[in-house]
Amino acid sequence: MKWKNLTNRVLATPCLLCLTAPARQRGFCQDCEDELPWQPPGCHTCGVALTDTVTTQPSPAWSSGDSDATVHLCFRCRQTQPAFSRCLCTFAYEAPVSSMIRRFKDRGGFPEFRALSNCFIAHFLQHYRDSETVWPDILLPVPLHPSRLRARGFNQALLLARRLSRHTGIPVLAHSCQRRSGTAQRGLDAQARLHNMQGVFSVRTGTALTPGMRLAIIDDVVTTSATTQAMAAVMHSTAAARIDVWALARSNHQPES
Repeated sequence: MKWKNLTNRVLATPCLLCLTAPARQRGFCQDCEDELPWQPPGCHTCGVALTDTVTTQPSPAWSSGDSDATVHLCFRCRQTQPAFSRCLCTFAYEAPVSSMIRRFKDRGGFPEFRALSNCFIAHFLQHYRDSETVWPDILLPVPLHPSRLRARGFNQALLLARRLSRHTGIPVLAHSCQRRSGTAQRGLDAQARLHNMQGVFSVRTGTALTPGMRLAIIDDVVTTSATTQAMAAVMHSTAAARIDVWALARSNHQPES
């Protein structure tokens, strides 16, 4: 029995982060998983983490039927309701998650992708179980910038959507939305990102989207939400009943008001 336990420890896959303790099912050891930068509760709409200077606003229509419920909204969402209903992100875009996502996107780090997507899928399932709300009808991965797709060889949002689909049975519409070539978003500030996304997305003719569907836009990282806002605005032309955004990670930098 002693030798068997020793063999199991030797053969066990090590944690992706500490590289010493055996990995659990999601790819991390328990200690490292506990210390990941999980996204804290924040703005009810865009999901950004809030500072203690942001107030709350009563919104019974967004609650679970409790007329006394309040929701927390960031400055931008208090001023202008985004084109989507909610943005839910599993992690804050901080180390080590940020470096794991960059390794996956830029250097083909698929072990990192599998581990992070395991956590993402668990978050997705837990949200709908706990909130007792209806699942989306369709998963819509954000189309990758054409030059990025040629250079990278894969669309990380599409891979994430397909993996989520295998665990939920929700179909993926990979080509319902198209993205024209333009300036890439990386390195741009919030205002430049918003301007850059104008007219970028369009709904393809003959798409399988029909009025009344609940859509979930899938992305890897939400920074200023400019990309998902632009895509959600275009998808409203399909008369969707609801549009949510789901992403692996969220940048919590709030532009000055």
